[in-house]
Amino acid sequence: MKREEVFVPGNVYYKGYTREGALASVGKGWADLIHRVFDKLETIPEYVVIHQVKEKFGGLRVYCDPYLEHFEKFLIEIEKKSFTICETCGKSGQLRDGGWYRTLCDEHADGRKPINPF
Repeated sequence: MKREEVFVPGNVYYKGYTREGALASVGKGWADLIHRVFDKLETIPEYVVIHQVKEKFGGLRVYCDPYLEHFEKFLIEIEKKSFTICETCGKSGQLRDGGWYRTLCDEHADGRKPINPF
């Protein structure tokens, strides 16, 4: 079944995110993670709709429906990986404080101190 794709800038994609829409929703540094999610999605025989892609508390979040345990486990691993990659450039990064948690490398941290999320 073909996924219906509707782009609504700044909002949830009501009929599912496209790869391009997901890439536009987070920093360029996480592009590889987004590609991995959509590449994996293409291998799943079940119809899955990605409802939202965003940064939350410094990590990448991907929300989808229906719940498929194997895909959710994969998304959790992608989320964990996002805490080690600068959202801005894709280099090695750390979760940083500064009012709004962000995962950034030293170059893009702009003085933000690293914190340990776990």
